[in-house]
Amino acid sequence: MVLGAVMWQGIRRDADEQGRRQGLAQARVIAEMAVAPSLDGADLEDGLTTSQLEGLRRATELAVFHGSVLRLRVRGFAGQVVFSDDGSTGGGLPVSDADFRAAAQGESRVKVIGGAGQEVIRVVQPLVASASGQALGVLELYLPYEEIAAQMRAQLTSVTERIAGGLAALYLVLALLAGWTTRSLSRYAARQEFNATHDILTGLPNRAAFRSRAESVLAVAERDGGHGAVVLLDLNRFKEVNDTLGHHAGDELLRVVSGRMRAGLDPADVLARLGGDEFAILLPGRDAAQAVAVLERIRSAVAEELVLDEVPLNMEASFGIALYPEHGIELQALKLRADAAMYQGKRGAEDIVVFAGGTAGHPHQWLKIQAELRHALERDELVLWYQPKVGLPDGDINGVEALVRWQHPERGLLPPGEFLPAAEHSGLIAPLTEWVLRRALADQAGWTATGQDWTLSVNVSARNLDAPGFAGYVAALLAETGARPDRLILEVTETALAGDADSAARAVKELGALGVGISVDDFGTGYTSLSHLRGLPIDEIKIDRAFVADVDRDPQSQAIVRSVIELAHGLGSRVTAEGVETPEVHRWLVDAGCDEAQGYLYGRPVPWPQVTVEPITERSTL
Repeated sequence: MVLGAVMWQGIRRDADEQGRRQGLAQARVIAEMAVAPSLDGADLEDGLTTSQLEGLRRATELAVFHGSVLRLRVRGFAGQVVFSDDGSTGGGLPVSDADFRAAAQGESRVKVIGGAGQEVIRVVQPLVASASGQALGVLELYLPYEEIAAQMRAQLTSVTERIAGGLAALYLVLALLAGWTTRSLSRYAARQEFNATHDILTGLPNRAAFRSRAESVLAVAERDGGHGAVVLLDLNRFKEVNDTLGHHAGDELLRVVSGRMRAGLDPADVLARLGGDEFAILLPGRDAAQAVAVLERIRSAVAEELVLDEVPLNMEASFGIALYPEHGIELQALKLRADAAMYQGKRGAEDIVVFAGGTAGHPHQWLKIQAELRHALERDELVLWYQPKVGLPDGDINGVEALVRWQHPERGLLPPGEFLPAAEHSGLIAPLTEWVLRRALADQAGWTATGQDWTLSVNVSARNLDAPGFAGYVAALLAETGARPDRLILEVTETALAGDADSAARAVKELGALGVGISVDDFGTGYTSLSHLRGLPIDEIKIDRAFVADVDRDPQSQAIVRSVIELAHGLGSRVTAEGVETPEVHRWLVDAGCDEAQGYLYGRPVPWPQVTVEPITERSTL
């Protein structure tokens, strides 16, 4: 509308200017060609003769007749009308009008006057005699404006049509742009919303989306009495793929594995990537057996061979399951329990583990335990007790195993099962192991000074073996304390050797090169391949108490223990039986050729000055 108003005003101004130019030109022609020749020698102050009036009438009547002149007046300088086309002697511009005075002084004036639809062009100009060039009076002309108005209307119509067409085209373009922009913004908003709730790499729901969905399902389950499972899983040795083949291969692996896992789930199940190689699964309506069955299918799908950068890979995953409402109805508690179960699976032989409870299995307490344990290290609240290891058959003490206890200021003396799982699940295991090594070597110096040449056994975690520079730390500590490397034995669980086999083997070889003894603890409960032991400097293999407790009466345990003894001796290692509690088991182990034994039969863990062993014949069955 503004554009149209501006254009109309412009056209109107152009039309008025055109009317003024046309009026001046036409008035000049009439004055010079018709009026002036008829007035040669006339004096308008005295009036005109009859012949002069007749001449003016003849000269102007054709123009008046055809309408090219609407009104014509010849006036003297005093304003008197000496001639008009209609014969009147009155009317016209007042003498006081500015245009009349200007014309009397020799200046032409033109103006478009009248209302809308009645406009005329008024021209007032000086009248000059043709022969003498002398000013005679004033010529007042009224010329038609209709033709110019028609041209203006036609022009305005044309411009309006052009503007309308242009605006229509503009509106069409704007509509298309608006539509395209709206769709683009909608797609962008949808994409942003998707990205906010999904993992960009795999397209799976992310941590926030999983939490929202799981909390909704759990709320319904709590209200209606539903049940199901929350699962946490991660890929074993994923870091090796990234380190060896590069992050692009790791990304592709995650995409492939995600697709395989998604294909093994029902539409109602939720699979999410929490970050890195960690995933979560929500299985509504499943009990423990059904959840395990689902995860077994997923495990098989994940384990199928895939080729990355021409390298064939077979991936494995560890799964931890927490059931609701059995293990809780809050998502955070369920995730912590599933995480504890998954971690338990990584340490054991099973890669699909259902949370089983227990004191050490309350991961929701781990944050508190970890915080308190940090303070315990700073305040020296930890103590070391030692359990003797006796030689067979004589029963003399050959060495002791250091076992850490926590003198908690509120809960009293805590066994390692109360806090070691929390420590192993965090970075605290490194400073804890360093504290144990340093304190145990100091205690060893104490009993060595009393004449006891016992070896010192210290347990180390898989995290210690994976830590860069661990062997270097042990070497520096031995040099600092002056301890003999051959009197220190580091006990490594079987599952630690089976975890990151390359890293563990490298650390074991470095420690063996120092002269430190290496013991494989809890042998028989993990899933170590014999190829893991080949080539390693293993000095001792400790048979787990699960096979020792009933070895005097169970044929299967007897067969297993005899096989382990034979295997260890074949590898050049000595054998220690753990958990010996009866003289009958002691005698059976002596007959089977076991080298050393350890258990309550010989002595419970105590501070090192209290370590003693009495003859076997004087002990009673526990």
